[in-house]
Amino acid sequence: MVKKSPDAYRTIGEASKEIGVPTYVLRFWETKFKQVKLIKRPGGRRFYKPEDIRLLLKIKNFLKNDGLSIKQANEKLDTDINNAKSNIDTNTNREYEEKPNFKNKDEILNRLNNILEVLSK
Repeated sequence: MVKKSPDAYRTIGEASKEIGVPTYVLRFWETKFKQVKLIKRPGGRRFYKPEDIRLLLKIKNFLKNDGLSIKQANEKLDTDINNAKSNIDTNTNREYEEKPNFKNKDEILNRLNNILEVLSK
């Protein structure tokens, strides 16, 4: 079997093996955790992005290792997501407050190319 890239989407079977729970558990978690936003093809085939896998591993940890209920795990996920958004908003605002000091057009062009390179990854 060919090893997939860490950025590749996973089928439900692959996700199940990677997370260490049966496929029916993943389907159940989809119904209980609104934060899980996998891709579902028209035929019903599920594909999990790397972010989905990380989220499902976090859910498994909350339920199995920390002993949280589904409701408590949902609340903790919402808190974690809100905290992450707050940090992003704070950092974004801070960046906009700083006024760049460019000496010439070439420096601006280089800076924009660096931004474009980061965004295209």
